[in-house]
Amino acid sequence: MGREGLNLLHLRDFIRLMTILLFLPWVPWIPETIFGMELEFEVELAVLIMFVVFGSFWCGWICPFGNADYFISKIGKMLFPTIQFNLPESVDKPLRYLKYLFLAGFLYIIVSKGIDYFWGDHMIMYKSTTFSSTYIQVKKGLILLVPFLIPRFFCKYVCFQKAGYNLINRLFPLTSIKRDSSACISCHRCDKVCPVQIKVSEKETISGDDCLGCYNCINKGVCPEKADTIHLSFIGKKVNPLVFSITAILFYYVVTWSIHMVTGPFN
Repeated sequence: MGREGLNLLHLRDFIRLMTILLFLPWVPWIPETIFGMELEFEVELAVLIMFVVFGSFWCGWICPFGNADYFISKIGKMLFPTIQFNLPESVDKPLRYLKYLFLAGFLYIIVSKGIDYFWGDHMIMYKSTTFSSTYIQVKKGLILLVPFLIPRFFCKYVCFQKAGYNLINRLFPLTSIKRDSSACISCHRCDKVCPVQIKVSEKETISGDDCLGCYNCINKGVCPEKADTIHLSFIGKKVNPLVFSITAILFYYVVTWSIHMVTGPFN
């Protein structure tokens, strides 16, 4: 594996770990204010902007719940290597539509309750109905327990936000994974490293499609150098994934900070 691949892997797991250690609400040492300003890590307007500009990068790198799922899945693989599994395709494929039903339910709540989801405190939505409050409680269990046996269960089947952002990435495919089908040697290595079982080797463009933006498939050493088939694309141009990732992280924090400067703390 090349130097760039190692750096990308290390950076990605470091960022994933930081989102868990510093920003999850049950961690007791989170400061209430940073530089005198009360901050919320997940501002939905900033997340929306991230998905439009950087595709699904948020899911694979910054989402605290997705990152908790990732590390718990890794622990499960170490503890239960013989029983950890993915659902068979006959179950997996239809079950992926479940998150779109949840999306429809939450859109109804947002509209009927007049909730300012992107500019305001999005947590109000979860407290507004029995359905939404039950969802958030079940969500914690699905993330903390199920990944020991079924990796990425919540991301693939239950996350209504992922459903919504899948649709947005299809409408605004500024960032995507590109595969040169004429150079592909059909080794299927990219398929094997995808955490959500996307058949990368059968697609020419991946934008949405449940992609988490983890960039496993474009890590050095996955696609054989003689083929060099898969790359990260931004506005139609091939980009360096390491530079792109650092830019995306900085962009998210700058946008989040800027929104807080304009709106103040969410109450």
